[in-house]
Amino acid sequence: MGFSFLWRRHNSTVLKDSLMWKIFAFINKRLVIAIPIMMVAGFIYGLLFSSTGLKGLIIPFTFLMVYPMMVTLRIRSVFQGGDSKAQLIAQVLNFGIVPF
Repeated sequence: MGFSFLWRRHNSTVLKDSLMWKIFAFINKRLVIAIPIMMVAGFIYGLLFSSTGLKGLIIPFTFLMVYPMMVTLRIRSVFQGGDSKAQLIAQVLNFGIVPF
């Protein structure tokens, strides 16, 4: 899916030609590389600079990250069950390992 939901039909030539959309398209094609690079860059930033000013952005950014997943979630498929092994692994990771 990537950033394709951001494209608009009206005046599409202006939007596609803008620098911002070119950057989005570039990152969208290389997400496998872009995500770890940004994670390392954030870690290095936290080591070198004070990140106290960024603490207020944790909740809004978390919401922006989770919201697209919640919108496309099909509640019926959640309660149908299915791959119990994957669900068990996810629960162990989320509640047993990640908090520590």
